[in-house]
Amino acid sequence: MLSENQLLNHIYQTAEMGGEGIRSVLKYTQEPKLADALNSQLTEYEKLQNAAGSLLQARGEPPKGLGPVAKASSEVMSTVKTMADRSPANIAEMMIQGSTMGVTKSLRTIRACDLRDAGVRRLADRLLETEQANIEEMKRFL
Repeated sequence: MLSENQLLNHIYQTAEMGGEGIRSVLKYTQEPKLADALNSQLTEYEKLQNAAGSLLQARGEPPKGLGPVAKASSEVMSTVKTMADRSPANIAEMMIQGSTMGVTKSLRTIRACDLRDAGVRRLADRLLETEQANIEEMKRFL
């Protein structure tokens, strides 16, 4: 069974990875409506990351961010996947894949956690809702 702090770290890192993914494709985005959607999603990820970090700090634990390898991996993958195709559909597909991974890993983590704190539950639910909304929003660009 995972602790609530482990779940909060998962939320922190998932939001951080979502933000990294968006930042890594934004420079290739030439469609203004797609860029607006991505910037809106980036803002939500930053809010989730800050909320998880604040809850962790209130519990006396500093948040554990992503390592440099994970961040570099996101950048490299985005560069490779956009080399030949910088279309809005390709970028949207990449974002959908990332959010789908976020949903899958988050559901597994939430189900493995002994959740007692309603605030942690709300934040975990908010992460899932955000990922689902991001997937739906990106479908418009396919």
